[in-house]
Amino acid sequence: MQKTLSFLFMATILVGCHTTNSEWKSLITDNSLDGWHIFQDDGTKKGWIVEGNTLTFNGVSDMESGAGDASLLSDKVYRNFEIQFDWKIEPGGNSGFMWGVNEDRKYKYPYQTGQEIQILDAAIYDDPNLVLGGEIELNNVLEDLKARKHYVGALYDLSAPTKLNVSRPAEQWNSYHIKIDYDANRGDVIFNDTLINSFPLKGPEWETMLKKSKFSKSEDYEYLGDARWYDFGIFSEGHISFQDHPGKVSFRNIRIKELD
Repeated sequence: MQKTLSFLFMATILVGCHTTNSEWKSLITDNSLDGWHIFQDDGTKKGWIVEGNTLTFNGVSDMESGAGDASLLSDKVYRNFEIQFDWKIEPGGNSGFMWGVNEDRKYKYPYQTGQEIQILDAAIYDDPNLVLGGEIELNNVLEDLKARKHYVGALYDLSAPTKLNVSRPAEQWNSYHIKIDYDANRGDVIFNDTLINSFPLKGPEWETMLKKSKFSKSEDYEYLGDARWYDFGIFSEGHISFQDHPGKVSFRNIRIKELD
């Protein structure tokens, strides 16, 4: 009987811990950037504000300024999680949500390590000349018109969305519900209440996807420094991030739930 009671007591504690750890938590509190910082900030990077508990990047991106990547990173690192948020972007704009980001100084950009779910104005695929960011971003669209691996909801350059008519127009709110579970080896993207993308996070299928992407062509990307893409996608635990990229983008109702 004593052993039974002890077992029940421990089970109660574990269930209690699971419940606490699995609560949804807001990532924007007190109308501030508390809990966030800019990637490798030296005190000069800027561009992010919070107003009415809405997070906005309204600065000039590194692609345009050359002042260094100003993507916004969580102070905390995460492994398995679900995250929900609304986003809207200006016409022609481009952004992204990343996870598994490592901030070691050998990396110049969060996307050298972090995988990205693409955020953009879908209209640029109908009229690529609308795209912001100049020739680089224009070429990214033109090269992807068929594959759609850079399209809204894509796992960038790795997995195209299975549905293409889910996005609302620029300046209107969209919603993402993203689940990243390394134990189950699966990522999911639910876009405006529609599942549009599922993909592995490791293993043979992941390696096949990687070999078909630009992330396997490290020697072609000197601007990344010596680290190139060598560590892309290898960190199952890391910072989450909203990307510094051309175009004003806003996020609201950002909340996360860690998974056991």
